[in-house]
Amino acid sequence: MKIGLTTLGPDEAVEILAQHRDKQLRTGIIDAADRSWHFTLYFDATGTELLACSGVKHEPPSKVGGQKLQL
Repeated sequence: MKIGLTTLGPDEAVEILAQHRDKQLRTGIIDAADRSWHFTLYFDATGTELLACSGVKHEPPSKVGGQKLQL
């Protein structure tokens, strides 16, 4: 969010994960078929319950002040 990327659910994911602070978690990553979105999934320790999900949209670097931002 700080560098202007489109995101889905980061605030909700942080809030949910804070409730599971002292527990083990599993994570998974899914990229959209067209590679336009990157999702991170957060599961309980057994991997059976999805706790939270967040996504970041892949966007071409924008120009700020005539310079390309490097990510």
